[in-house]
Amino acid sequence: MNVPGSNTVRAAGPAAVDHEALAATALAAVGCGPEELLFLAGSTTDGLANRNSDLDLYVVGDFRVTGSETAARQGERTATVAFHEGREVNVAVLDPAALDRLRNDFRAAVASLSEQQGIAQLVDGDNLKILHRVRTGQALRRPDRLQELCDDLGTGDLPRYLLNVAAVAAVNRLNDVSGELADGHAESAAWMYREALVHTGQCALAAAGVTVPSVKWLVRLLRREAERGPASQSAPTPVLAPARCAAHTARRLLDPPADTAAALQETRAELAALIDSVGEQAGPYIRLVARPKLG
Repeated sequence: MNVPGSNTVRAAGPAAVDHEALAATALAAVGCGPEELLFLAGSTTDGLANRNSDLDLYVVGDFRVTGSETAARQGERTATVAFHEGREVNVAVLDPAALDRLRNDFRAAVASLSEQQGIAQLVDGDNLKILHRVRTGQALRRPDRLQELCDDLGTGDLPRYLLNVAAVAAVNRLNDVSGELADGHAESAAWMYREALVHTGQCALAAAGVTVPSVKWLVRLLRREAERGPASQSAPTPVLAPARCAAHTARRLLDPPADTAAALQETRAELAALIDSVGEQAGPYIRLVARPKLG
């Protein structure tokens, strides 16, 4: 986890990462000076990194990165430029024009949360990753520009957006589970129920302000959120509901229930309580269309 004022990030294991050395390596690979925005993001700044996790850095501009290219997506080029204690050091260059398109698409998606007709979803899943990493990144150069980028992209709306998207997905999949059970497809229902748990867990995390989009970290994040929950069961519902839902969801993912029908009813009730607890963060479509399906 990051320590304010510290010059290092503690990785899982014995190694610590020197920010200055990392910044120098990244800037040299891109061929730009310290006046450019450079930020560290990903599992390291999310407090999830293990000894094999990559170190992911980002710059914004019309640059080419020198290294072993690992990805070339629309608006993003990434290359491995070095290794640190066996961990890849990756630098991604973000195209300003692509960020402008992302800003407009995300604004439209957020605006749809206020409508009852449905939610406009970002088509490219990589867009969620970029929004999250900008939102949670740690600037190694030009923190002022990172804050400007957060404001411009509207990353402050990301938790609310993810909450609404996950809530819709969870409600729909829970209803699918009910249909499978009613038609006697017990094994299919059990499998669908696990998918419903994933969406429910993502909803709980978003309600707590966690925006990590990758499902691979879901159990770690759910257990961490459950541990961070209030010790007192008399805490306000908006505080207690995400932690309680996270704890129950993680338990069911790791130990699938034998009685899918009973577990389904419990999850429906927990999701309903979670949606009720977030108030206006849940848009009209969630409150008026999706929520009533939970009973």
